[in-house]
Amino acid sequence: MNIKYLVKIRQIKLLKVRFDNHSLTTLKVIKSISTIILFLCFLNSYAQTPAITPIAPTNPNQVEIIKADSLVGQNTPFMSVRRLIGNVALRQATTLLYCNLAILNETTNILEAYGKVKIIQADTVTITGDTAYYFGNERKAKINGRVKLDDRTIILTTNKLDYDLNSSIAYYNTGGKVVDKKSTLTSREAYYNTVTKLVNFKTNVKVLDKEGNLTADSLRYSTLSKEAYFVAPTLIVNGKDTTYANPGSQYNTVTKIANLKGRSTVKTDDYIMIADTMIYDPPTEIGIANGNIVFLSRKDKAILTGDKGRYSKRTGITRVFGHALLKNIMENDTLFLNADTLVSLDNKETKVKKMYAYKKVLVYKSDMAAKCDSLSYNVSDSTIYFYQKPILWNNKNQSEADSINVLLKRNKIKTMNMKGKSFVISIDTLINYNQIKGRKMLVNFTDSSRIEKVTVEGNGESIYYAIDEKNTVTGMNRVQCGKMNINFKKNKVSRIAFLAKPDGRFVPPKEIKTDDKELDGFRWRISEKPTKESIMKVVAPPVLIKNIPVKKDSVLVKEVQEEVKKIPLNKIKKKLKSKF
Repeated sequence: MNIKYLVKIRQIKLLKVRFDNHSLTTLKVIKSISTIILFLCFLNSYAQTPAITPIAPTNPNQVEIIKADSLVGQNTPFMSVRRLIGNVALRQATTLLYCNLAILNETTNILEAYGKVKIIQADTVTITGDTAYYFGNERKAKINGRVKLDDRTIILTTNKLDYDLNSSIAYYNTGGKVVDKKSTLTSREAYYNTVTKLVNFKTNVKVLDKEGNLTADSLRYSTLSKEAYFVAPTLIVNGKDTTYANPGSQYNTVTKIANLKGRSTVKTDDYIMIADTMIYDPPTEIGIANGNIVFLSRKDKAILTGDKGRYSKRTGITRVFGHALLKNIMENDTLFLNADTLVSLDNKETKVKKMYAYKKVLVYKSDMAAKCDSLSYNVSDSTIYFYQKPILWNNKNQSEADSINVLLKRNKIKTMNMKGKSFVISIDTLINYNQIKGRKMLVNFTDSSRIEKVTVEGNGESIYYAIDEKNTVTGMNRVQCGKMNINFKKNKVSRIAFLAKPDGRFVPPKEIKTDDKELDGFRWRISEKPTKESIMKVVAPPVLIKNIPVKKDSVLVKEVQEEVKKIPLNKIKKKLKSKF
């Protein structure tokens, strides 16, 4: 072989050896570089980067990171978690969230926030707390520890609060407080709508302000109108006035006007008012009531009832309309007074106390009854004035005139003044009608409400029966005299004095005719005398109950129908009667 060729072959072998050695070194270098790159990639998942501002997420509900002093991220095949530390700010649509520390699970879109948590919704609602959980997909937040909600209308504070950003409803059940410009409201549980500004309070509800307080089991409150809507029995206290309101009632915490429903009750120093519906204004002390009203006077022991009523404490005037009834409780007795309208006047400044009754007046007391068109009762001097042809009954006496006034003493008739067409009828023990008539009369009564003396002035006429000691009629006296005095004893005429020239005659028993027994205008109207029962019927007329037909048993009806088909028409009625 050529020496030159051999030398070339040797050079080629040497070069191959050198190349193989170089390739091995190069491969080692490549492996080292790969290891460094993998290590750097591994470190990237835990790298700390100041003031991170990542790319906005594609999911519109995804919570977006705005800023943080530092961020630690961890990515796994099924989870992506970001830990943000210091001056954390996040956003979801128009909602902003700030805190000191946040853990955001980007996969579940759930955020944990710690330290000085603040949530701002659409720049209108601000919620602060110590910690919070925010569920991005549902847009719901749970805030804990020293929670405060401020929507520029009220400030709500509690320990735990749930807030739904979709419905704008905040909820607490561990006790909380709502404060507006006028009142402070507390409860165990509450729902607050930050859009409608309505709060639904539940359990141990209290409303406090400088002028009064309110307590209830449940309550709905408008922070805009400052009105409370009652969904449970509620107690309102304004100074010395107390209101018991039933569900359906309303109360304005600013004006203090209560619109009461469902047989609510108002108590003042002087009165107790109850009605189906009622409007009461404590500042003006005016109450308007409708439906089965009751006004109870604590001092006078009097009860006013009717269909409608109006009360003014400042003027001292109480009006009752429709089926109006006064029950004045006296010692061992009760006065019943019924009319279309009753008006009570109790003026503390002038110290005037009066009662007025208008239209279809009926009066009943154990020793007296009356009927007239209208009357007035002056409580100060215990005088009752009857107008428009009144008629009075007491014991066995009947008195009527164009007008009558009665003076009471110890709640019993003492004197009676009669004016215009005066007529008095008194029944004696033998059922004879002693009669006295004249233009004017003054009647005095005994302590037992019996007629003691009658003084007649002008056009006097009388019929009285003479009765001996054996209780036998000895005759009838019929007298005409301008003025006369007649004394009675045990409903019998004991003495008569004529103060002007009399014109009279004595009629023996056998000569007494029917026409002689009655003076002109005589009418014994005992059937019209009011009683307690008759007055109560007028006040509360009986309720008519419709007879609802009772459904017959279906089996029995079918049996009858089958038998009816077999019976001639003229016998159907008899057959049906026998079955039923």
